[in-house]
Amino acid sequence: MPRSQSIRDYLGSEERSLPLEATVDPGFVHRRRIETMIGQNGMRLVDEMIQRLPATTPAWEREVRVDHIYKNVFLEFCRINDFPTLGDVLANGRGRVFSSIEQLAPCRNFYDVERATSRWVPRGKTRFKVELQYSTKLVASDTLKGRLHMGAKIAIVAQLHSFENDRLVFDPLLMGFPWLRSKDSKWEDQVMWWGYDFFEHFIEDFDEFSKVKTVEKPTDISPMRSISEEGFKRALAQILGDPISKDWGGETSDHFTSNLHLKGRRVSAAFLLKGPARFAPMGLNHLGKNNDQIVRLSREPADVLLVQHSHEILPAVRETLRAFAVRPQSARRYCFIDGRDSLWLLQAYGLLESALEWSKKSKRA
Repeated sequence: MPRSQSIRDYLGSEERSLPLEATVDPGFVHRRRIETMIGQNGMRLVDEMIQRLPATTPAWEREVRVDHIYKNVFLEFCRINDFPTLGDVLANGRGRVFSSIEQLAPCRNFYDVERATSRWVPRGKTRFKVELQYSTKLVASDTLKGRLHMGAKIAIVAQLHSFENDRLVFDPLLMGFPWLRSKDSKWEDQVMWWGYDFFEHFIEDFDEFSKVKTVEKPTDISPMRSISEEGFKRALAQILGDPISKDWGGETSDHFTSNLHLKGRRVSAAFLLKGPARFAPMGLNHLGKNNDQIVRLSREPADVLLVQHSHEILPAVRETLRAFAVRPQSARRYCFIDGRDSLWLLQAYGLLESALEWSKKSKRA
């Protein structure tokens, strides 16, 4: 996909809603460490798959295919064990294995050393410093070598080696590029170009919000300054036909629904709602200490995670939600509803005046 375009411009709702699977194009597979982790049952599957490889397979191709076999079995192991993202590990202060897609800084001496160190690039402020240390001999893909040297977003499964003075060192077991897989052969040649941006949705993709396509999108978001979180929540509940839940201190989301549909397919959804208490672009500092509101949102058993705000939503927030939603072994859909889309939704469903009135009442309460 051209980087100058967003997935909203490049793909239509039908394509964005395809039931694709997240996977990894592996360039680094630590077979010995993976064998230790998946145990005898996992290795039984690996051995059976390797035995089914054609005897005439050239040696170089066999090595590539064996790496893919290890990757497939290991990612299923990660899915079954529900390995968390790096962000979740750091937020909880526990967990020895993470599985996520992370930005790595350039490793300038990659081609000059036997053991390389790649440093994690955080999305916001954090006291933690995270490093990946690995043998360069195990990086089989020339493309991955170049990206590690230059710095890139990489799909990673890694195990904690040491933790001292807020510095965490991990040993990678699997590294590669985020990839998509389709069970429908007609999409196979196309989905490879959608990789990193896929799984993001927009309000017009959901059946219950699709009326927005019949009205013009607003350009002035100033009315959202007067619409409280409670006012928007009531409007949202009315559109979805949901009861209005009361806020409480231990909540992991502001609204949860099972009445949302994605191109006819019912999905559960968890919403994080932010009103205009700070009518300014949403950065990570809007989301609690250590971005814990997105961490809590990600713990909801929802198919779709949605973040709504009365103003713009900045890239760091978008990257953080994606990191929690999309893991190498599995992916959930996610969506941002910024001030413009929030107003668009209220206007399309004739709820702007009601939302303003509900907001006034909530302020007086």
